[in-house]
Amino acid sequence: MSQRLFGLALGLGLGACAAPPSGDAGVLDAGCSAAGVSVEMGVGRDASFANYRPFVDGDTVYLTPGPQGGQHLWVQLRGRGFDPTQPRIELTARRARDGVVIGRLRIRLRMSPAPEDPSMYGLSSQTLVIDDDQYCSVMPGDIVVSLAFSDGFGRCTTLERRLHIEGIDPAALAVDREARTRCCTERLPRCYPPDAGL
Repeated sequence: MSQRLFGLALGLGLGACAAPPSGDAGVLDAGCSAAGVSVEMGVGRDASFANYRPFVDGDTVYLTPGPQGGQHLWVQLRGRGFDPTQPRIELTARRARDGVVIGRLRIRLRMSPAPEDPSMYGLSSQTLVIDDDQYCSVMPGDIVVSLAFSDGFGRCTTLERRLHIEGIDPAALAVDREARTRCCTERLPRCYPPDAGL
């Protein structure tokens, strides 16, 4: 009997949740405001706060080979005017020429005071993984990285940057650079979806 009551209560509770606004994948709260919120995306070379610089449209970036065989962009955040406890963050990479999603990252992590400016909060480098069967289509090529950011307390914002992927990070191991480049130049099946049309 108690299991039935628990199931009924759970069903009623879930049914009472408001649906997220269309198109935001649930990151942005209905009625949230960007007033006073400032967030920027940038790049760093590793998982620390080191070497941060904000992205500007047209920046050249490189894909970094990951240890499990994937490839990613390093992305850091800086901002102010929000609660840093555990904001909801979604980063999406789209191929610029047709808008196809080629990578996505959803996280909830505490942001800490930024070392270069303690009046701002920062998020150390995160890996925006680019899909294995899509990265060849942007090597080289342009992507649009979108940010949807909400602190869960009524403050949110969005941001986009158009970036140019030049290729695989020149600082990566030669074996990793060669394997990924070969996958693209020789059009190996694991690096292209069946309907790639490339």
